[in-house]
Amino acid sequence: MSFAGRTGVVLVMAAVVVPGATARADEWDDLVGVDGLAKIAAACPSKAPARPQAPRKVLVLTEAKSDLDRAAKSSGMKFVPHPSAPHCAKAVEALGKKTGAFEATITSDFRTVTSERLKGYDAVVLANVYLEGKLYSVPREEGDQEKFRPAQDALLAFVKGGKGLVGIHNAACEALGWGAYNAMLGGTHRGHAWWAHQTVPIRIDDARSPLTAAFGGKGLEVRDDIYLMGEPYSRTQCHVLLSVEAAKAPESMTAERADGDYPVSWIKTHGEGRVFYTALGDNAATFADPAFLQHLLAGIQFATGDLPTDTAGGAPRQTTAGFTPMKGWTPLFDGKSLGAWQVSDQQATSWLVEDGILRYDGRSGSLRTKESFGDYQLRVDFRLPRKADSGVFVRDSKQLNIWTWAMGSGEMWEHRGRAKTDEERKQYIPKTREDRPVGEWNTFLITVQDNRVTVVLNGKEVITKAKLLGVRDSSPIGLQRHGDPLEYKSIYIRKLGG
Repeated sequence: MSFAGRTGVVLVMAAVVVPGATARADEWDDLVGVDGLAKIAAACPSKAPARPQAPRKVLVLTEAKSDLDRAAKSSGMKFVPHPSAPHCAKAVEALGKKTGAFEATITSDFRTVTSERLKGYDAVVLANVYLEGKLYSVPREEGDQEKFRPAQDALLAFVKGGKGLVGIHNAACEALGWGAYNAMLGGTHRGHAWWAHQTVPIRIDDARSPLTAAFGGKGLEVRDDIYLMGEPYSRTQCHVLLSVEAAKAPESMTAERADGDYPVSWIKTHGEGRVFYTALGDNAATFADPAFLQHLLAGIQFATGDLPTDTAGGAPRQTTAGFTPMKGWTPLFDGKSLGAWQVSDQQATSWLVEDGILRYDGRSGSLRTKESFGDYQLRVDFRLPRKADSGVFVRDSKQLNIWTWAMGSGEMWEHRGRAKTDEERKQYIPKTREDRPVGEWNTFLITVQDNRVTVVLNGKEVITKAKLLGVRDSSPIGLQRHGDPLEYKSIYIRKLGG
C-alpha cells in the first residue's frame, strides 16, 4: 500500500460556511478541476466504521482561499499557507457527506472560535492550518498574545469539557507560540525526519484499534513528509497508532532521534475530551488515498465520541534504531547556548534560546560566529513566520537567502545582481523552490569549497557549485537581520580540507 506523491491538484467540494466567514463557499472552486473532485469522491468510503450516536457537527478550520490564490499568483514576497490545506478541508467534508457520519462546516474565519459558537459542534478539525496569527502570535509587540486569549480559552475548554479535536499535518507546527495547545495535541513538529520525495515504511503500532482497520494489519509505505516530534510528545501520554519503521527507512541526516521513534498518528485524551492527530497530509494526493481517508474518518469519529477505543499510553521506545548524523560535526548551536557566537548586550535581548530553539525577533543586528571558517559543510535548521526575509552569510558575508519569495530560499542575491548574462545569473537562482510551508522547519545543507557554493534545501539540491565572487579565504558565518522574526533549531559545521 502506498500513498502517491505530490500533485498540483486542489480537491474541492461544496462547503457549509459559518456566518461572517472570510471566504464564500465556492471561492476555492477555481483552484480545482473536475478530475480532482472525482478522485477525492471516489476515494472516500461509502460507510462509516461507527453509526453516529446523534447527528454530529464538525467545525473545519483551514486557510483562506484568497490567501492561497494570492500565493499561487504572486512572483514576489507573499503569504504562503500550506498548499494542501484546501485538499484537507474538502476531504473532511466529503467524508461526512458521503458516509453520513457528520456534517462539516468549513471556515477560514477564526472569529468562529468562541465559547458560544463552539457549542453547536462535536469536534474541531484543524485542516492543515498554521495557527500563528489566527489563534496565537509570536510576540513582537506587547499585547500580541492577549488578543487571542478568549479564543484560546474557548478551544481548550471545548476539548477539555468532553468534545473532540482533530489535528492534521501542519496543526503540529505551533512550537513555542502556545504551550497549552501543544500539551493538548500531544507533540510539536521540530523538523522533518524524512521528506515527501522519499518512500518511508510505516508500521502499525496498534493493529487492534478500529482507527487502523483500514490497513488490514499490514504495514504500508508513504511518500509524505515525516515529522520529527518534540516535547511534549511521549509514548506514555499518547496512544501511538502508526509510526515509522526506522530500521528500514532510507538514511536521513535529519532523522536524529536516538530512540528511533517517529510517530505518524496517535490518539489521546484531554480532560474529558478526545484528540486525534496525524502528521500525514503534506501531499495533496494523500487526501485521495482510500486507506488514509478511512483512517482519517475513524479518527474523526473517535473525536466526536462515536468510535471509542483504547487511549492508554505505553512504554517509551527503547531501541537505538535512529541515526546519529551529526557525529564528526561541531555544533554552532545545539539548542543550549550561543557560546559560538558574538553576542552584544543589545543582541542578547533579541536572540533568545528558549526550549531548545533560537528565537530572533528581527530587531537587533545580524549574528556572527566568533571563529572564521574556510571550506566547510554547514547544516542550518530554520523556520519562517507568515512572511519573512533573512539569510545565512557564508564567505565574506555573501548571503544565501531565507525568505518567502517565490524564487525560493538559497538564492544568492548579491551574486545574482552582479551577473552580466542570463547564463551567469542562472547559477545563483534555485533550480526549484523547495521551501516547506510557513510554520514548518526547513534544513539547509551548505557546502562551501574552492570558492564554490552548493546548497541542498530539504533534501533537494537547489544551487550547484555556484562561483563565489570577491571573497576572502575565510570569514565568520552569519545569521542575517532583515527586520523579520525567525527561528533556528540545529546549526552544525564540519570543516573540509586541511
